[in-house]
Amino acid sequence: MKKRITNPAMVTPAYEDRGLFKKPPTELTVNLIPKFGKNSRQDIIIKGLVANGVEVDVIFAGRRKKNAVELVTLLRHMWENATIYGPKGARAPKRRDVRLPTRVQGSWRTRIVEDDEEWYEREYQLLVARWAFKSEDGEFHSYGEPPFPEQSLAKVSGEG
Repeated sequence: MKKRITNPAMVTPAYEDRGLFKKPPTELTVNLIPKFGKNSRQDIIIKGLVANGVEVDVIFAGRRKKNAVELVTLLRHMWENATIYGPKGARAPKRRDVRLPTRVQGSWRTRIVEDDEEWYEREYQLLVARWAFKSEDGEFHSYGEPPFPEQSLAKVSGEG
């Protein structure tokens, strides 16, 4: 039986990152769209579009989720601008039409889910360690930190 840490104050960055980032980190640009929510652990989940318009869950978990609130606020504002202040007479935008290009460093994870017809389907999730984007006023914002195991290796090898 695994021990479960119930006191969040006891969760160290190393412990948290070992649980989140089980695969080597990757870097890519994801177009975040204004579709977001939370899971049972209150992690922030934002839908993103990657190559060929594939939709993925972009997850901001643990200590990084507090900084992801700014992304949700910006996407909500972008959606309001597109729907409320869009050109009169133009077709209503779809959420996929409103995009925020975001440079992300994170780890991929897959989940197998069952659809309504009882077929199994692979779902992709990107757990985010670091991210950067430009706000509506053109200001550059950067948040997060490399996954902890990566930081430890850099210190051992004399980098950082």
